[in-house]
Amino acid sequence: MLPVEKKESYRWIKALHSTKNVPAKTRVITVCDRECDFYDFFKIAHKNDAAVLVRASQNRTVNRGSRYAEKDVQKLWAYIRSKPTAGKYPINISTRQKTKHCKGRKERTAQMEVKFGKFKMNPPRNNPKHKMEVLPDIHMYAIHALEEHPPAGEDAVEWMLLTNQPINNLAEARERVRWYSHRWRIEMYFKVLKSGFHVETCRLGTADRLICYLTVMSIVAWRLFMVTLIARTNPTVPCSEFLSELEWTALMVRSSRDKTLSTTPPTIAEVLIEIAKLGGYLARKMDGPPGTLVLWRGWKRMVDIAEGWEMAVGL
Repeated sequence: MLPVEKKESYRWIKALHSTKNVPAKTRVITVCDRECDFYDFFKIAHKNDAAVLVRASQNRTVNRGSRYAEKDVQKLWAYIRSKPTAGKYPINISTRQKTKHCKGRKERTAQMEVKFGKFKMNPPRNNPKHKMEVLPDIHMYAIHALEEHPPAGEDAVEWMLLTNQPINNLAEARERVRWYSHRWRIEMYFKVLKSGFHVETCRLGTADRLICYLTVMSIVAWRLFMVTLIARTNPTVPCSEFLSELEWTALMVRSSRDKTLSTTPPTIAEVLIEIAKLGGYLARKMDGPPGTLVLWRGWKRMVDIAEGWEMAVGL
């Protein structure tokens, strides 16, 4: 078995070490997907007193009394499911279009049952570091959130989350679940950078130039993603709070059938639909909300339209 330092997953540990460089009064919680569910990551977090939250992928044996214990062993999923229900709460599940990589789903409200408990994470028996040091057991907490009654033909929403942050009641368990739910926003932000802006294919001559390029692109991606989220959570906000008068005016004149000039800014939700249409969004009744990539394509066209409008008005 290879030591963790020679595996690709070691990058997660390197990233965890870097969290020590943040200002002292800043609370950092490292939220990771299933790829971070390995013992050495949690050991480093324990050693550095770093807060982590990871979605479990391994139904590992827990609470072993010794390294080679065979009797009375417990599996993580069964152990947490045996705990009493801490409470229930509803969550809103958004529509998702079917693709070759994921199954489609309809919008619904899911009733989630939450259980949590403390457990002892034991080091893997075949960890090569057993020969060099005493590997400690790590006290962790697990949260199991499961949709009670999913609709026929739909997969139940289920999360098993591991954290080294104490959980004493339902409110704290829900807070940890909310932390993890924000991870997808981070994923989408970087998707805009990589798939929309193609920053990975950028070929600049020096590291300093690349840093400047990434800085500018990160600001643009942040602005686009922020507007997308606000349009979904607070759709009635006037678009003038996020777009210049030149941008929204040129966009609405283009989309207007009679090409009239409106003096009242539309809502951010209305403007985002028009931007998405420029990027190929069809805006059919059964379509879900536009994604960030189609909005990025439309955003680039909007900038060109605004520039053309500025030139026309100046003539």
